[in-house]
Amino acid sequence: MTVDISLRRPFSLPRLLRAQNDDSRYQKYHWVGDKHDADKRQVESGGQNRDRKDGTDKRKYRPLSDITLGEVENIYLRFERQLINGEAGWIGKNSFCHVHLKRNEDGRPPMLFGRVITCYPSDGYIDNIEELEIHFPHIDEPPDVLHIHRDEIEQNSHKQVQSYFVRVPVLASDDEQAELAETDLMLKANGFYPVFEASYLDLLEMTTQIQAEHPWLYVIGSRWFASVPESLQVEVAGKLKEMIGWGKQIFNFHPEWLGSDVVTLNRFLGYKYAFTPHLLIEPGNVQELSHIVASVFDEKYLNLKP
Repeated sequence: MTVDISLRRPFSLPRLLRAQNDDSRYQKYHWVGDKHDADKRQVESGGQNRDRKDGTDKRKYRPLSDITLGEVENIYLRFERQLINGEAGWIGKNSFCHVHLKRNEDGRPPMLFGRVITCYPSDGYIDNIEELEIHFPHIDEPPDVLHIHRDEIEQNSHKQVQSYFVRVPVLASDDEQAELAETDLMLKANGFYPVFEASYLDLLEMTTQIQAEHPWLYVIGSRWFASVPESLQVEVAGKLKEMIGWGKQIFNFHPEWLGSDVVTLNRFLGYKYAFTPHLLIEPGNVQELSHIVASVFDEKYLNLKP
């Protein structure tokens, strides 16, 4: 039997994977940044009344009174080091945010943290928004969906809404930065903030003890890696393998028009389909890159099904 494995893709991603499950030469295989279906929790988003056996959702929104301040704090601490501040008082789809709530006798927490699903009537400053839907994340299961009306939001000027983007370092050469300029707006629309860098020093200084302080997601250009001095390429490659072992997600930006003189990170690291347990995803243009970063983040860190 032939099994086709492909990414969720509104854009045309050219790299369809095929494996023969009756061929002993092939081993269980994992794209770095992708999750195998068998490892996904079969749970739909919703509240505490979810039926975890059949995945059905018993109610659409989780009541705010069910959420404790401790839960909010724990979830914020999980994401805190990945975030970069957006504009205070502004709310937008796909951004994370802190929202302060008015006091209520139902025991709801004084503030909430989560990722904005949608704003009504549209993105904007908080005093222009009537309603919000927010994903309240969990660590090992799909997020709850919260509904917040403007009357429930504290409008005190000292408790403004704070929005956040997820920080994504982009290690790129000058040419790659120029090509990826369009990605800036695409990634921000999906809630990510690309930070363009050229130095490899931060990578080399990353250790097991401090790696948790560094971002989860990285974009590395093949031409950037080729520009690293040959005397240091092996050391940088070794650090990339360590990062993958720590759970970092590395996307190798490699347009298909590049000549054979510029090798992919997969080739340099010795990663090969069906022969190694990992293979880096290789977006070849800004559309693929923007889509796959958002897709992997949703699946791996928000536990959202594709």
